[in-house]
Amino acid sequence: MKVILGVLILLLALLQYEFWFSDGGMKTVWQLKKDIAQQQQVNDDLAKKNDALTKDIQALRHDNNAIEARARNELGMVKKGEVFYQVVK
Repeated sequence: MKVILGVLILLLALLQYEFWFSDGGMKTVWQLKKDIAQQQQVNDDLAKKNDALTKDIQALRHDNNAIEARARNELGMVKKGEVFYQVVK
């Protein structure tokens, strides 16, 4: 009887070890949950960037002031008759 009980306890311990620490066990599940959370954060950041770019595109398509502001800031363009002063620090 003690031998059977000992074998059953050993079998239970082996199965528990497999459940918690083997490939495909809980260790893998925890790692996958961690990976999913990290990827979700990356996806959220990219979605915010996409929204900002979409708003920028819409502004450039429908608002001439946005085009002018972008040309001034990024290309250094000035209108006819304007005087451009560059301050060097």
